[in-house]
Amino acid sequence: MRDWLLFFHILGAAGWIGGGLYGWFAYTQIAHNAGIAGKALEAISKTANRYFGPVAGVTLLSGIALVWTQDAWAWNDTFVLVGIGVFVFSAAFEPLVAAKTETRLVETAASGGDTATALRAWHRVFAIDFAVLMVALWAMVVKLGA
Repeated sequence: MRDWLLFFHILGAAGWIGGGLYGWFAYTQIAHNAGIAGKALEAISKTANRYFGPVAGVTLLSGIALVWTQDAWAWNDTFVLVGIGVFVFSAAFEPLVAAKTETRLVETAASGGDTATALRAWHRVFAIDFAVLMVALWAMVVKLGA
Protein backbone atom coordinates (compact mmCIF):
# COMPACT_ATOMS: atom_id res chain seq x y z
CA MET A 1 0.00 0.00 0.00
CA ARG A 2 2.86 2.37 0.87
CA ASP A 3 4.32 2.11 -2.64
CA TRP A 4 0.98 2.89 -4.31
CA LEU A 5 0.34 5.85 -2.06
CA LEU A 6 3.85 7.15 -2.66
CA PHE A 7 3.39 6.62 -6.41
CA PHE A 8 0.19 8.70 -6.43
CA HIS A 9 1.71 11.35 -4.18
CA ILE A 10 4.69 11.78 -6.52
CA LEU A 11 2.45 11.59 -9.60
CA GLY A 12 0.22 14.33 -8.19
CA ALA A 13 3.17 16.55 -7.32
CA ALA A 14 4.75 15.98 -10.73
CA GLY A 15 1.46 16.86 -12.43
CA TRP A 16 1.07 19.97 -10.29
CA ILE A 17 4.60 21.22 -10.93
CA GLY A 18 4.74 20.08 -14.55
CA GLY A 19 1.37 21.63 -15.33
CA GLY A 20 2.55 24.90 -13.83
CA LEU A 21 5.70 24.89 -15.94
CA TYR A 22 3.67 24.14 -19.05
CA GLY A 23 1.34 27.02 -18.18
CA TRP A 24 4.29 29.40 -17.77
CA PHE A 25 5.62 28.68 -21.25
CA ALA A 26 2.26 28.30 -22.99
CA TYR A 27 0.76 31.50 -21.58
CA THR A 28 3.89 33.42 -22.45
CA GLN A 29 3.95 32.22 -26.06
CA ILE A 30 0.21 32.60 -26.61
CA ALA A 31 0.02 36.07 -25.03
CA HIS A 32 2.49 37.33 -27.62
CA ASN A 33 0.28 36.12 -30.49
CA ALA A 34 -2.41 38.78 -30.70
CA GLY A 35 -4.47 36.89 -33.29
CA ILE A 36 -5.28 33.92 -31.08
CA ALA A 37 -4.34 35.06 -27.58
CA GLY A 38 -7.77 35.83 -26.15
CA LYS A 39 -9.59 32.63 -27.09
CA ALA A 40 -6.56 30.40 -26.54
CA LEU A 41 -5.77 31.76 -23.08
CA GLU A 42 -9.42 31.49 -22.11
CA ALA A 43 -9.55 27.85 -23.23
CA ILE A 44 -6.35 26.95 -21.37
CA SER A 45 -7.54 28.78 -18.26
CA LYS A 46 -10.78 26.77 -18.18
CA THR A 47 -8.88 23.52 -18.69
CA ALA A 48 -6.35 24.45 -16.00
CA ASN A 49 -9.12 24.98 -13.49
CA ARG A 50 -10.38 21.45 -14.13
CA TYR A 51 -6.85 20.03 -14.03
CA PHE A 52 -5.13 21.57 -11.02
CA GLY A 53 -7.89 20.88 -8.49
CA PRO A 54 -7.81 17.10 -8.95
CA VAL A 55 -4.01 17.01 -9.21
CA ALA A 56 -3.62 18.98 -5.98
CA GLY A 57 -6.29 16.79 -4.38
CA VAL A 58 -4.48 13.58 -5.31
CA THR A 59 -1.27 15.03 -3.88
CA LEU A 60 -2.95 16.06 -0.64
CA LEU A 61 -5.02 12.92 -0.10
CA SER A 62 -2.19 10.51 -0.89
CA GLY A 63 0.11 12.50 1.40
CA ILE A 64 -2.42 12.34 4.22
CA ALA A 65 -2.86 8.61 3.65
CA LEU A 66 0.91 8.10 3.73
CA VAL A 67 1.31 9.84 7.08
CA TRP A 68 -1.77 8.11 8.45
CA THR A 69 -0.69 4.60 7.44
CA GLN A 70 3.10 4.74 7.79
CA ASP A 71 4.84 4.68 11.15
CA ALA A 72 7.99 6.22 9.64
CA TRP A 73 6.27 9.59 9.18
CA ALA A 74 4.34 11.69 11.66
CA TRP A 75 2.14 14.77 11.53
CA ASN A 76 4.79 16.81 13.33
CA ASP A 77 7.60 15.99 10.84
CA THR A 78 8.75 19.25 9.33
CA PHE A 79 8.38 18.07 5.73
CA VAL A 80 4.78 16.99 6.44
CA LEU A 81 3.99 20.38 7.97
CA VAL A 82 5.63 22.13 4.99
CA GLY A 83 3.49 20.08 2.61
CA ILE A 84 0.30 20.92 4.47
CA GLY A 85 1.35 24.57 4.67
CA VAL A 86 1.97 24.70 0.92
CA PHE A 87 -1.44 23.21 0.23
CA VAL A 88 -3.12 25.75 2.52
CA PHE A 89 -1.08 28.58 0.97
CA SER A 90 -2.01 27.47 -2.53
CA ALA A 91 -5.68 27.05 -1.63
CA ALA A 92 -5.75 30.68 -0.50
CA PHE A 93 -3.27 32.20 -2.97
CA GLU A 94 -4.83 30.78 -6.11
CA PRO A 95 -8.33 32.28 -5.78
CA LEU A 96 -7.28 35.47 -3.97
CA VAL A 97 -4.27 36.46 -6.07
CA ALA A 98 -3.34 34.15 -8.94
CA ALA A 99 -6.81 33.77 -10.45
CA LYS A 100 -7.32 37.53 -10.53
CA THR A 101 -4.00 38.09 -12.26
CA GLU A 102 -4.79 35.33 -14.74
CA THR A 103 -8.24 36.79 -15.41
CA ARG A 104 -6.66 40.19 -16.11
CA LEU A 105 -4.25 38.60 -18.58
CA VAL A 106 -7.03 36.67 -20.35
CA GLU A 107 -9.28 39.74 -20.51
CA THR A 108 -6.47 41.96 -21.79
CA ALA A 109 -5.65 39.44 -24.51
CA ALA A 110 -9.33 39.00 -25.42
CA SER A 111 -9.82 42.76 -25.79
CA GLY A 112 -6.75 43.05 -27.99
CA GLY A 113 -4.97 45.18 -25.40
CA ASP A 114 -1.28 45.31 -24.62
CA THR A 115 -0.60 42.03 -22.87
CA ALA A 116 2.98 42.87 -21.86
CA THR A 117 2.04 44.49 -18.55
CA ALA A 118 -0.57 41.86 -17.68
CA LEU A 119 1.88 39.09 -18.60
CA ARG A 120 4.61 40.57 -16.38
CA ALA A 121 2.17 40.70 -13.44
CA TRP A 122 1.10 37.11 -14.11
CA HIS A 123 4.77 36.03 -14.25
CA ARG A 124 5.45 37.63 -10.86
CA VAL A 125 2.48 35.86 -9.28
CA PHE A 126 3.40 32.58 -10.93
CA ALA A 127 7.00 32.89 -9.69
CA ILE A 128 5.77 33.21 -6.09
CA ASP A 129 3.49 30.18 -6.43
CA PHE A 130 6.20 28.15 -8.15
CA ALA A 131 8.84 29.06 -5.54
CA VAL A 132 6.51 27.84 -2.79
CA LEU A 133 6.01 24.55 -4.67
CA MET A 134 9.78 24.18 -5.03
CA VAL A 135 10.21 24.60 -1.28
CA ALA A 136 7.68 21.80 -0.75
CA LEU A 137 9.42 19.60 -3.31
CA TRP A 138 12.78 20.17 -1.64
CA ALA A 139 11.34 19.50 1.81
CA MET A 140 9.81 16.22 0.59
CA VAL A 141 12.95 15.03 -1.20
CA VAL A 142 15.25 15.64 1.78
CA LYS A 143 12.53 14.60 4.27
CA LEU A 144 13.15 17.80 6.17
CA GLY A 145 12.93 17.23 9.91
CA ALA A 146 12.56 13.43 9.71
